Amino acid sequence: MTFRRRLLRLWVLLILVPSLLTLQAQDDEPPPGLTIHVVQRGETLFRIAQHYGLTVDELAQLNSLLDANSIQVGQRLLVPAQPTAIGETHTVQPGETLRSIAELYGVTVDDLARWNSITNVDSIYAGQVIVVTLVEFVEDANVPSPTPTDLPTSAPTAAPSTAVASAEDVGGEVVYSTVIHTVARGETLYRIAQQYGVTVNAIMRANQITNPDTIYVGQQLAIPGVGEPQLATTLPVPLTGLEILPLILTEGQTGRIRITASTPVTISGTFLDRFLNIADEEGGLRKTALVGIPVGTTAGIYPLNLSVTGTDGVPVDVAINVQVISGGYGRESIRLLSGREDLLDEATEDAEMAILARVMSDFTPERYFDAAMGLPAAAPMSSRFGNTRSYNGGAFERIHAGTDFAGGPGTPILAPAPGWVVLADDLNIRGTATVIDHGWGVYTGYWHQSARYVSVGDYVATGQVIGAIGSSGRVTGAHLHWELWVGGVPVDPMQWVSVNFS
Repeated sequence: MTFRRRLLRLWVLLILVPSLLTLQAQDDEPPPGLTIHVVQRGETLFRIAQHYGLTVDELAQLNSLLDANSIQVGQRLLVPAQPTAIGETHTVQPGETLRSIAELYGVTVDDLARWNSITNVDSIYAGQVIVVTLVEFVEDANVPSPTPTDLPTSAPTAAPSTAVASAEDVGGEVVYSTVIHTVARGETLYRIAQQYGVTVNAIMRANQITNPDTIYVGQQLAIPGVGEPQLATTLPVPLTGLEILPLILTEGQTGRIRITASTPVTISGTFLDRFLNIADEEGGLRKTALVGIPVGTTAGIYPLNLSVTGTDGVPVDVAINVQVISGGYGRESIRLLSGREDLLDEATEDAEMAILARVMSDFTPERYFDAAMGLPAAAPMSSRFGNTRSYNGGAFERIHAGTDFAGGPGTPILAPAPGWVVLADDLNIRGTATVIDHGWGVYTGYWHQSARYVSVGDYVATGQVIGAIGSSGRVTGAHLHWELWVGGVPVDPMQWVSVNFS
């Protein structure tokens, strides 16, 4: 055994021993050759089976599951200690079909359907990770060792936030292209693994990570088993491209749908029972729609329906299945400042929300932002978007629709992107408030200010001081509550700090 393999075995043992000791301490040691997989949020039995080289039926039989759709977060499943085979995978892109993917990899539609337990060939969705070839594991190596004939002629698709390392010959050993993922703010190793259809352990092995909680923003991770992007897209003429960013949408966040065409087109569409606001660029050759995924949207597969009309005047329908996953938001208890309890009145809330919805649901076809947004204050974050709140010991029933920054009274509030001030008012719950229209249906709101330095009709630049942090309205103390709405839907503003949606 080579020194490299001995070192790899020792490293794997160092990772596994603590887990085995924990299992023994719980008197729950799995049988020889098996280990425990704890079901994570958003996982399905199919995805888990795929990770371990099993079919859904095999995994269900191994765990005596009567209903494959009934697994719960935190449930412990018996799985092979090490898979004997893993499939080279392809991430389904918008507009691809199972037939076009089969042709790309030189396999049959029946093979893809069988390998992936697909009963309806029209049911695949953007972001779905499917097995396209089978690669055997090498004994004692703990990593797949494909030969050139094992790999597809065109490698699987990478996600948008990636770079691709080229294949090269190192000491006579062929090293195939590897996707490099740059960690964004708020990402976890589990979410990254889910995005690419690989296991957390596979990413840890490839990057020599011993603690999955120690990844950091900007870190570059090699994603094993995923290669250079190549599409098998089938789109009607004159469309030349259809992109969804990110490929898998998250409850409470923003998605961008971008369509390109060779000749000017008119496009309309719906998603999540809402009509799309579509911006026209490059003389009708590029169309962009930003969508907000409301908090509370059930994880699942949803249709994106588009109607495309070219110069011939004949509309063509395009339907794409899009995956939405849970945002995984938590709970928090809030105690208001004394004397503010009357601001919990539902009628007061509804009246104020109607004002905001009217202002922040308009669509301005011009875009004023051209980069990721800056932070609105030089202050620590004190409460994240999406948490369900209990006020003064009441029921957990109100959703926190923004992000809080715990700055001291008078701390400057900065415009995170250019735009026009469309609201500058004193509200009951939100106190001294400002709303900026950034174009394309994107609005930001700034609540609880102690001072406001802009008026309706003012144009503001990135970084301009627009107000000061205070404690006006329904608050626990001085802070800035920052909201961001897309298409009339409040979404996580911190996603916009790390992603450029222009």
